[in-house]
Amino acid sequence: MKCEICGKEAKYCVYGVYICENNKCLEEAKKLSYARHKNRVVAVGSKNPVKVEGTKEAFEKVLGYYEVVGVEVDSSVSPHPIGLEETYLGALNRAKNAFEKIDCCYSVGIEAGMIKIGNHYLDVHIAVVYDGVKETVGISQGFEYPMIAVNRILNGEEGCKIAEEISGIKDIGKKVGFIGYLTDNNITRKDLIRESVIMALIPRMKKNLILFQI
Repeated sequence: MKCEICGKEAKYCVYGVYICENNKCLEEAKKLSYARHKNRVVAVGSKNPVKVEGTKEAFEKVLGYYEVVGVEVDSSVSPHPIGLEETYLGALNRAKNAFEKIDCCYSVGIEAGMIKIGNHYLDVHIAVVYDGVKETVGISQGFEYPMIAVNRILNGEEGCKIAEEISGIKDIGKKVGFIGYLTDNNITRKDLIRESVIMALIPRMKKNLILFQI
């Protein structure tokens, strides 16, 4: 991949433009991004409206306006991943597969999974932001799953279906999520998604590009 300003090897993607490490190219990239407004597109590896909206809010907060589009892709992991590695892999697969689906400057993969800490099981969301060259990763705060749900997940059942049964909320994973039910909507799934995507965008903030060598 070459720098779209000077033609040297691209080191990172910022403002939706592939650039090298030259600060002048960074400034030109900012100007070019506004000229190419329609190319400020983010592909989300899911059509789940909560994932799309949470991603949109995260990008607007950190990098400004982007058109965020959900696309259907395969995560290539189990329906409810167990452990950080499998959850991360699902998010990475979603991000990379989404990047290939439509023309975009960034793609985002978000995967919810269950991790074990001591004798407790926490649900977390991992987000991967991919630009065709590198990926950056973020994770949400975690909340404890009730053991009645944990045992069924460990036996192969999908967490969203169990949450629907317990809460009585159809398609809960596309709405407030299990966290919304457990907290009386004080924290919702969109909050966790937005948080994980913001965390994944930290290395892409202008002041952090050199620090993270993106």
